[in-house]
Amino acid sequence: MKKFFSQNLEIKALIISITATVLGFLGTVFLFWYNRGDIPFGVLTGGGIIILGWLILYLSKKANKETAKLDVFVIFLRLTLLVLFAAVFAVLRLKLNLYIISPVSLIIAYLVVSLLTLFAHVGKDKNA
Repeated sequence: MKKFFSQNLEIKALIISITATVLGFLGTVFLFWYNRGDIPFGVLTGGGIIILGWLILYLSKKANKETAKLDVFVIFLRLTLLVLFAAVFAVLRLKLNLYIISPVSLIIAYLVVSLLTLFAHVGKDKNA
């Protein structure tokens, strides 16, 4: 556990978001048998948006290109993708009766994984 908390912020958040997304998907995978596969796919998509953001930040820090502009860009990218995906899949559900990804599970998974990545900030002042 000490080794985990000795890592930099981006890698801790990336590991936490990947773990939370996989566990969330595995926790909802039984819904495929009830013909509600849109919920596990929503969990994967919502978590994937967070994972993508942390991966971009980790790779930029690894390449020593850390800037405040990139952080702001990643925040807007995450929110844009969330709103875009939620709107598209809500329209598909309401207008065409296509149940591909649940917009509600997408947003809930995004929020839960985002809140869980706050654990990456635990002990941040010790490592900074």
